[in-house]
Amino acid sequence: MVFRRGEVSMRLLIAGGGTGGHLYPGIAVARAWQRCGPEYRVLFVGTKRGIEARVLPKEELPLETISAAGLLGRSFAQKLLAAAQLAWGIFQSLGIVGRFDPNIVLGVGGYGSAPAVVASWLKRRPIVLLEQNAMPGAANRLLSRMAKRVAVCLPGAAKYFAREKVVEMGLPLREEMKAAGPRPDSFWKGPLRVLVFGGSQGAHAINESVAEALAHLGAAGENFEFVHQTGERDLEWIRQAYESAGAKGEAEAFLYDMAERYRWANLAVARAGAMTVGELTAMGLPALLIPLPVSAHGHQEANARYMADQGAARMVLQKDLTGKSLAEFLLEMNRDRTLLAEMSRKALEAARKNATDEMTALCRETART
Repeated sequence: MVFRRGEVSMRLLIAGGGTGGHLYPGIAVARAWQRCGPEYRVLFVGTKRGIEARVLPKEELPLETISAAGLLGRSFAQKLLAAAQLAWGIFQSLGIVGRFDPNIVLGVGGYGSAPAVVASWLKRRPIVLLEQNAMPGAANRLLSRMAKRVAVCLPGAAKYFAREKVVEMGLPLREEMKAAGPRPDSFWKGPLRVLVFGGSQGAHAINESVAEALAHLGAAGENFEFVHQTGERDLEWIRQAYESAGAKGEAEAFLYDMAERYRWANLAVARAGAMTVGELTAMGLPALLIPLPVSAHGHQEANARYMADQGAARMVLQKDLTGKSLAEFLLEMNRDRTLLAEMSRKALEAARKNATDEMTALCRETART
């Protein structure tokens, strides 16, 4: 995308992606930015292998791709290769920033974020960073030195950044990811409707535990209905597990209509990524959260503990998760619908539903005019 000089416009470059937790908050801000007027333009910078390459064309949002790779948990040789990719990604991003000429740059995290943010800093463009997690990663802590503002979404993250740069807000969410209010009593009646997902990539450990739980539930499984995002690898055998157990379950590799699934469900079984936490609170959906044990700096466990402390979720570490314990939890929730309704209320209380507008306003205020 080339900006033709002489045009009057406000241009937002959104850097990052890789996973839904990084991408979808950026999409929410992009939509809100576009609603400000026809002169408000947006461009995403990400990678070809990230979820952005699949999702943004469906959203009809422009994307330019660069080379990027993570450094965490890699061998020395892999880190050297990743460093070379980072340098090339910065060079590519310098060209993109020069062509698009953004008034403001929003870094949302993920592999594609760092090269574009560094390039924007070198080009002297104002930068806002979004930190979705309760425990920030090393990349955002370093990049925050280049940013004018850092928006933090969960309590506890602010202390890791310069106080004068921090703006506290919730996680920017798409318009459809907002509940109208508390669910009526009738919502909690009937079969317990369980939404299972492990993030945009699925989660093998959760899939295995659900399959084992179905066997433990036995005839009691008739009291449950499941919608299950499995990821590509586990789809077929999970479908077979539901069929073998005689349980009512819909399994898909990826769920594109998550807002409708959230509205349908009484309960979620999920990882504890930042986007998941933000959406669960906004939709008022109680959850059993199983933090990803290898998440950077333990941020998913910090997110899950925050939700549990709010009374909106239960947390179990992956090492403690078994099919039997999951079945027992599901049976407990099925017996005590009053508890589910209370957890839903606590989730809604923890939500900050104006975060998308707040982030859009922050970008406008920080933008170079």
